[in-house]
Amino acid sequence: MALRFYIFPVLKALLLHALVIGVFFFNWERDADSEVHSAPRIVQAKVLTMADPIAARKEAERKKEAARKKATAKQKREARKKAEAKKKTAAKNNIAAIKKADAKKTAEAKKKADKKRQAAEQLRAEKQRADKKRQDKAAAKERQQALAREQERREQQRLLVLADKLAKQQAEAEAVAVQSYKSLIQQRVKESWHIPLSARDGMTAVLRVNLLPTGEVVNVAIVKGSGDDAFDRSVVQAVQRVEKIEELQQLETRVFDANFRQFNFLFKPLDLD
Repeated sequence: MALRFYIFPVLKALLLHALVIGVFFFNWERDADSEVHSAPRIVQAKVLTMADPIAARKEAERKKEAARKKATAKQKREARKKAEAKKKTAAKNNIAAIKKADAKKTAEAKKKADKKRQAAEQLRAEKQRADKKRQDKAAAKERQQALAREQERREQQRLLVLADKLAKQQAEAEAVAVQSYKSLIQQRVKESWHIPLSARDGMTAVLRVNLLPTGEVVNVAIVKGSGDDAFDRSVVQAVQRVEKIEELQQLETRVFDANFRQFNFLFKPLDLD
């Protein structure tokens, strides 16, 4: 390996020496020719120095080392550039991976949020449908109840009207019956009355009569006399002679109590003459 470093300097030195010797002989021949034909010229000689092989080797080694260091530095720079480029690429890839992961997470989160929102919307829609169904059912029930109440009110109104009509009819019938029984009592009293000599047309007497539900006379009293004692006594005696009106047993207790248990009886005979 060391021998290779000596070959180039030695060849260089031999070549340089050969060149110098050749130049020397060439100049010497020309000088010899000049001596024949012209006056001699003074030749200025130059001193040639031989290169030092060791120094040349060291210089070569230094240059080689410098070249190696330069190459090493270049390799280091290139390696550093590559490393930086690789680092940048890795950083870009890392950023891209992070962005991709973030995008994936965002997409998953959005998907979950969409599913949650859709589920909430579906639940809300179902609740609204259930509420509407319940409201419709309640409204239908309320309508049915209102219709039933209206029908009941109308029925009650109809029954009230009917009851009022029946009450009026019954009252009319009772009034007719009461009047009929009073006429009957009036007729019976007149039939049992013995006309006193003092009786005159236009005389009247009002008596309070008490009867039992069987129609039996239990008490008779003058409420308003005619002014003639004989006439008044004759009327009282006529009622007492009737004793009992059996037809009154046909009346309801309510009607009897309201009209005949105790009542004022107007006795007004006509055509006494």
